[in-house]
Amino acid sequence: LFRSLDNKLRRFVRFCKSAVLIFVAMGSGASTEALNKASVEDIAKAIKELPAADLAKLKGALPAAASPAKPAAAVPKIPTGPILWLTSTAFVTDSQWVRFIQVLMARKGVLEDVDSAPDAKLETLVEKYAPHIKKLKATYVNDAGYHRPQKMMAGGRMEDPETGKDIGTVKVGNKEGFKGRGEGSWFFWDQGLVDVLGIPRENICMMQLLEKPWLFNRPARIANMDKSEPNVADLDPEDEKAYFAALKLTQDAYDALKEDPPQVGAGTAGGKLPGCPESGLSCANELAEISTKLNAKYEAAVNKWCDEFIDGADIVCGQGGEVVMLNMAWQCNQAVSDRLVAAVRGNKCVYAGLSASTMVCAKSMEMTSEIQPGWIEAFACDKKYLSRKNFDENDLDGDGTKGCHLGALPLIEAPLAMRPHYSESWEDEVLKKNLIAEKEFEKENGIEVPDDLVLSSSEGCEQGCKLLTKISDKAKDQDNPVFVPIRNGKTIEVNIFPQEENGTKRHTVKEV
Repeated sequence: LFRSLDNKLRRFVRFCKSAVLIFVAMGSGASTEALNKASVEDIAKAIKELPAADLAKLKGALPAAASPAKPAAAVPKIPTGPILWLTSTAFVTDSQWVRFIQVLMARKGVLEDVDSAPDAKLETLVEKYAPHIKKLKATYVNDAGYHRPQKMMAGGRMEDPETGKDIGTVKVGNKEGFKGRGEGSWFFWDQGLVDVLGIPRENICMMQLLEKPWLFNRPARIANMDKSEPNVADLDPEDEKAYFAALKLTQDAYDALKEDPPQVGAGTAGGKLPGCPESGLSCANELAEISTKLNAKYEAAVNKWCDEFIDGADIVCGQGGEVVMLNMAWQCNQAVSDRLVAAVRGNKCVYAGLSASTMVCAKSMEMTSEIQPGWIEAFACDKKYLSRKNFDENDLDGDGTKGCHLGALPLIEAPLAMRPHYSESWEDEVLKKNLIAEKEFEKENGIEVPDDLVLSSSEGCEQGCKLLTKISDKAKDQDNPVFVPIRNGKTIEVNIFPQEENGTKRHTVKEV
């Protein structure tokens, strides 16, 4: 009798062991039923007899079984539509470069979900996607430094001013605090794309609009541009001569206005100082008149170049420097501006701006200490030279933003004005401008803007972006732009979405 009872108990213990293990591991209905028939005491006894290894597994599994399973983390959605970045000092953090790579690779259709997280490692992405990164094409617009001394530009790039040889001591993205390739260097997009991402230098076209690389065969300029050889067969030598004579007047005026004290009045209409044309026009309008006619006369050459270096590029980036001179370059070449605007909005390429190249994308570039007396009079082109493809009567009527302050590369339809290199000294002026924008918006649209949002818009990029997004979503005829302050090291990402009913494109503007 005792032997029989002992055997039955042993079989029950083995049953309980199996039931518990199966229940924990698989949660099956059959094992649940078996456990329900046994008392707590019986199960406890069975568990005590488990081998130490099995007992350890059971103890580790019970807490997880007692709490609900956490849902899998959602894979961050990386945008693949029209996008651009506006910066004060380019990309300076690993996270900004990571975002840039993620977007570029997502646009190519090769980014894996596992690499979409904001905390992805830069070195890992660069190594993993090197075969795709090495195929990227970039066009680098460098006109913001065109009029500056070549020695200054070469020094900022850590290049020998006579030979162009790289004399940098580190690479861009170094952890020693240098912006570029060594002490006293600046950030230059071509060097950043090569050093940080590994894009081959031969895949980058370093150009200057003012040299018209689509029209003229020109030698390379150290620290400025690569050589151009469009070999336009029917080019009239007199056209080339007239153009570069007008361009030289802008250089003469620039040099005179950079003197100490500056020769205010240089390059102005009807003046007699350096850079003043005999035609009676300002030097900017003299150049714009000739440049616009040449772009129309040689339209086929313009389009051929844009097909390759705008539509055919993955990235178009613009350098920082003299914002008034850069804006003049875009004003004089609206045919190319139109192509770049269409390419970015049409999702053929992305754009990345730095300082001056950020400001020329905005509705207003007026809030800068770089606009000194005499500069607008000499270097701002008449609004008649601005393309009607991307500037409407609301832009040109002078309400809110004067025509001379309009950014000549209107990639963004939102009423945006930029203040790069922002510091607290600009807060009062930014707030003043944004209160004017708020008042106009509320009056014309009947929509209340939260006062705290406006009052905080002068504090930094993030709040300014929120105010701009709110106003641009509903504004129909906004004359006064929203000023978004960008401190050094910050980056604004602008995503452009399909047209609204009123024909404008919707933008989301955020700090990344």
